[in-house]
This record gives sequence, structure tokens and C-alpha cells, in this order.
Amino acid sequence: MTETRVEVRIAPREDESGETTAVEDELRSLVRWLRTDESLVHGLVAQLEAQRPPGEGEMGGALDVVALVLGSGLSAGALAVSVLQWRDARRTSRPLVVKRGAWEVHIPPGRPADEDTFDRLVALLEATDTRDGNRAGNGGDPDGAGEGR
Repeated sequence: MTETRVEVRIAPREDESGETTAVEDELRSLVRWLRTDESLVHGLVAQLEAQRPPGEGEMGGALDVVALVLGSGLSAGALAVSVLQWRDARRTSRPLVVKRGAWEVHIPPGRPADEDTFDRLVALLEATDTRDGNRAGNGGDPDGAGEGR
């Protein structure tokens, strides 16, 4: 198995003004959480990245996504559990979006993760080919809903 890139971001709000720092703090917290999870130490590289272009007068874009590189020895279930545990511990009021290739899983805020959310996240992380949406056993859709979410 080769290395796989997955992105985690906090879904934007309509009134995004002044929340860049809060989003960055949340994502930094996730990176620290993942880096200290003993079950992920040898199969995961996590780092913050800026995907939004810099605004006027900014030298660089805001750090708005956690980029994960999954190694061959990493358990998709262990990563899914860790991300969901972080989300539950933080009680963030905004959804998380986990993206791999063209597919996304939205993890709603407010309540502990349910079995369906866990299953969709594991399916996304274990997908065999996300370039064109092909995935054995699920019609190319980790959510099983026919769309990329």
C-alpha cells in the first residue's frame, strides 16, 4: 500500500469574520492530539497547511486544513477513532470535513459520533481508488449516498 493524503478541515460558517484564529487553534489542537496518539505514531504524518490564498496585506494564507499522510501500517479504524475522540473531547460547535480525493465525510457537531459516521469515515480512509471515485463494494461512494458527501 502506498501513502495516502487525507485532509481535515473545520467547515466554514456564514459569518466567518474574526474566526480565523479560532479555526487555526482548533486545527492545531487536532494535530497535537493525533501526534500523541500511540496507535498512530508510526503510520501518520500530520501538519497544518494553508489552502486559502493570502488576503490583502497578508504574507501567507491562514492555516485552515490538517494534511494527513497515511502510511501503509496505519489502521483506518484507529485514525477514525482518534479523530472522533478529539472532536467529542473538544465539543466543537462546527462540523468537521474529512476529504480524500473527490470524496468527503461531514462529521456533525454537538453529539457524540454514531456508528454510521464512524463507518463512513473508515470507508473513506480505506477507499482503494479515489481519483475517479471507484471503490469496491460501495459504488465509489464512501458515504453510500451517491454523492461525494
